[in-house]
Amino acid sequence: MNFNQLKKNINSLFASSKIFENFPDMIIYIGSDGVVKEANKAAVNFFGPLENITINEFLTDGMKSIKDSIKHKKSVLVHSKSKDNDYLELSASKIGDDCCISLRNNTLQINENKKKDGIEKFNNDKNAMLVHLENDIKSPLNSIIGFSQGLVDGIGGEITQKQDKYLKIILNNANDMRDFTDKFLDFTYAESLLYEPEIKKFDVISAVKDVLKDHEALMFQKNIEPEFDYSTIDVRYITADYKAFKKAFENILEVSISLTQNGKIFLRLSYPDEESGITYGLEEDKRYIQLSIKDTGLNLTPEEMEYICNPYAKTDKGRKVFVRSLRLGIASILIKRSEGFFAINSESGQGNFYNLIIPEIREENE
Repeated sequence: MNFNQLKKNINSLFASSKIFENFPDMIIYIGSDGVVKEANKAAVNFFGPLENITINEFLTDGMKSIKDSIKHKKSVLVHSKSKDNDYLELSASKIGDDCCISLRNNTLQINENKKKDGIEKFNNDKNAMLVHLENDIKSPLNSIIGFSQGLVDGIGGEITQKQDKYLKIILNNANDMRDFTDKFLDFTYAESLLYEPEIKKFDVISAVKDVLKDHEALMFQKNIEPEFDYSTIDVRYITADYKAFKKAFENILEVSISLTQNGKIFLRLSYPDEESGITYGLEEDKRYIQLSIKDTGLNLTPEEMEYICNPYAKTDKGRKVFVRSLRLGIASILIKRSEGFFAINSESGQGNFYNLIIPEIREENE
């Protein structure tokens, strides 16, 4: 509401009762003693008859709230004495010795915000619990895998062909469960308040090569040929969140491999060009490293692309899709934690394109 305009025209507003009555907000005009002189229909409907009673009779700390609003030139929250659970936004303006106040019922919005805050706190507590219980969750699985593998290898003595078949089923399912659990807990840790960045100076080219080497056997198995271009990088060592960069790239690469068979994965390490700077709104006084990954695999579907980094929206889409969104969710969260940018594009017949950009942290003596 424009109170300056209201000040100038207050007399004509009161004279024209239709205008005053039809304001959607509750409008109350009070004297210097806090006694109500005028109230519009919205105010009367909410509080009941108000004329000739003081503001403190129907608002908790009414006069104090009015003074605070005038002093700080902003709205304040107040409570109705007859409706304790209601939150009213009060804005006040001086008119000579008197005041004009506007009240708006923001109960629904504030309760929604409280609900969201409660859900966020619950989510943070849940994540912290899962992170602390990581070893307790993984230990039984590791035992099942270890003993099953031992029995398959004959450590427990000779087993029948049927027993061998069942043990291998147990082993395969346990390994699948462990892989899923690892990604779920990685996502939980990345999302949790317990995450701590690992800021250090590292060789960014070696970091990419290390991840590629860890996935060499899987790429060979799927007949995937990686190509890594870093010819435009003239400074190998950067200071950044090493853990976030490496873990994000690792998860992106795993998704790329899962979608590709008998194809190629192209990787390019570079500095962002002018177009990327405009697209992502990069700051001119910061240095950034850009890692682009392009595969020739199956395209992510338009339906997947809409919520590709949000596993909460993927629980009903099947395990493979859910794990994929867990992996890309981890990458997205970690890149954002590094104050970087992450984008995915998928074009029919063209494969998938992943782009991550992270800022380099300048050392104090630079």
